[in-house]
Amino acid sequence: MVERVLEREGYEVDAARDGFEAIQKLARNDYDAILLDLMMPRIDGFGVLDYLEENRPELGSAVIVMSANLPGATDAARERNIARLLPKPFDLTTLIDQVRGSHIAIEQQ
Repeated sequence: MVERVLEREGYEVDAARDGFEAIQKLARNDYDAILLDLMMPRIDGFGVLDYLEENRPELGSAVIVMSANLPGATDAARERNIARLLPKPFDLTTLIDQVRGSHIAIEQQ
């Protein structure tokens, strides 16, 4: 659903089914915004954050953590300097605003 909504808003979307696939894509591509769910199969969102911190720190400011576990997401944000959290459930307007905000912040850096 997130993929379809963002594509309708004109964004080019590259989705990953799990954390392992996300890391493979992050190793090869740059992104303006990274929507990251903490609960994923094979490698969870914390593993992806670890990968980014160690291998692609320049992408850290592009991360928007999505999670139903707000305390866990808040802890992850504090520990890894993540600026944006998107608690689940979220409405689509908030999602789009967060992605737009990430893109604007990256463009200004």
